[in-house]
Amino acid sequence: MTASLRSALFRHDNRYAVDPLAEDINSPRISVSCVVPYFNTGSLTQTTLRLLDESLAAFAAIHQDPPATQIILIDDGSREPFWTDRSFTSPLQIIRLAENRGRAVARNIGLIESAAFDVALFLDSDVLVSRNHVQRMCELMTSSSTTDFTRAIVAGLFSTRTAALPDVNVPAVLDAAQVSHDWRWSCRYQPTWVGTPSDWLYVGLPFRLVEDTSFFKDWEGMLGPWCLANMVLGGCFAVPVRESLSIGGFDVSFSSYGFTETTLIAKLIAEGVPVIPQCKTAAVHVETNPAHYAQADRSKYFEVAHRKFFQEFLA
Repeated sequence: MTASLRSALFRHDNRYAVDPLAEDINSPRISVSCVVPYFNTGSLTQTTLRLLDESLAAFAAIHQDPPATQIILIDDGSREPFWTDRSFTSPLQIIRLAENRGRAVARNIGLIESAAFDVALFLDSDVLVSRNHVQRMCELMTSSSTTDFTRAIVAGLFSTRTAALPDVNVPAVLDAAQVSHDWRWSCRYQPTWVGTPSDWLYVGLPFRLVEDTSFFKDWEGMLGPWCLANMVLGGCFAVPVRESLSIGGFDVSFSSYGFTETTLIAKLIAEGVPVIPQCKTAAVHVETNPAHYAQADRSKYFEVAHRKFFQEFLA
């Protein structure tokens, strides 16, 4: 990238029009393509897809003329290819890659397959969503006074669950999920989050990133060790398709753990697209995915990706 990406990212004015906590937002009639990268997640993904399909159906049902919806699962070279015999309300497309090529590649394939849609909603294969989650994500892609489609990056917030299916009581877990459980809402900086030696200065310090920035509206430059692009996590986020394709999608050189979604987000922000946190419903990240890296490996990969993003990609 050119030197202008860093300056454009840090000059960005994130003051968007919609109130993310308002209860009376008119949801725009927009077509939604959900992209689910999959790699050895196992049976949990059956539940992920079922809940996602129900949420898409609920979103479509609020419109007199239902918009188009679809689900694309990218099987990224799993040992046992994903399959399902369940019928879905939204069309389900399964794309199987011959070898594991990483989330950035998988997401780009899904993004290209979403070219006819307004919004791409990316959801990890170990994330569970409530019935109104798609509506809550999509309603933020409007202004405060109209139902016209307005481009935005919508960042989902999470609760985390460590119990494995079938031990999870899914309705109870979804009912108990709160956005305040997400580290972006309230956290103390952890040693495992350190990506560069200077980050050790923040270990143990408290942060309330969502509220202290007025839901990201007042974000400027770096806040502690984070830039605005770091506030969008790969587990659940939505982007405008046309703009995302026009700037080349995700950078596929980020193929291991860390920053696999951040490259597209940074480029969209540099183009003036605001980041809005979805603060009404929390998704649930189930952390027993057998494909997860061990913590030591995650820390190693994260350090490499952190250096590459801040020192090379933004340079």
